[in-house]
Amino acid sequence: MSVGIVTWTLGISAAAPVIAKAKALGMDSIQYAGDFRDGPPALLRELARAAGIGIIAVDPFNAGPPEPAKATQDAAIAYYRQVVDFAAELGPVPVTLQGLSQWTLSCKDPTSARARLLACCKAVDAYAASRGVRTLYEVCNHYEVPLIHTAAQCRQLLAEMDSDNVRMILDSFHMNIDEPDPLQALREHGAFTAIYHISDSGRGGIGTGHIDFKAQHEALVEGGFSGAVATELVPEHLTPTQPPRTAADHQALEAQIRHSAEIWRSYVNAGPINE
Repeated sequence: MSVGIVTWTLGISAAAPVIAKAKALGMDSIQYAGDFRDGPPALLRELARAAGIGIIAVDPFNAGPPEPAKATQDAAIAYYRQVVDFAAELGPVPVTLQGLSQWTLSCKDPTSARARLLACCKAVDAYAASRGVRTLYEVCNHYEVPLIHTAAQCRQLLAEMDSDNVRMILDSFHMNIDEPDPLQALREHGAFTAIYHISDSGRGGIGTGHIDFKAQHEALVEGGFSGAVATELVPEHLTPTQPPRTAADHQALEAQIRHSAEIWRSYVNAGPINE
């Protein structure tokens, strides 16, 4: 399992500093959480290649509509087609879809919101597939997104999409909030999960909360997981979604990133569970 980083947590999105920071932190890869307008994808692609850093996904962090009450299905699809175009030139690399749920806030009720989400996911996934781009859907907690809060809900959505092009992202922090049994979710859905995110119960590094990451690693292995792992840590006083603001914030965060990657790699390097 490679270990990478979700880049919004660094508070930078320009290609050169993102790749330089990932390299300095000893990461294998990045999940790029910038805007497709931040710079040419070819530059990010070539810098990553030169540094030996993989790009495991494009994850538009601020993917919601500028005016949620006026959001439309057509505007959501149009926005995400541009994200897909960026990802196609970048690799191609997969694109995450969970931000589409933010485009349902203008719907009159939960039923119409769910219907819009499905329609948007199907349309964006079909366009992505036509460009050779895979899609991913991250299961996020109910405080951050209006729909799809458990792995089972996500699998149902993806089943309704009826596409071989889409997979899931599971996240230890989000699962700690909404998943009835995170370990069982990892066992049941590990083989369908493309990326697993590491952050403890307070969204800090491994050991700052109460999540048993060794048990989660074992559950992923039991579930047939063969994807990538990425840290998604936030300083305690900036939880849940604010990147570091000061030099002290950066120093503390980077120490937690290195520690978490070291701990996770120790689980991987220990070999099969039954040894």
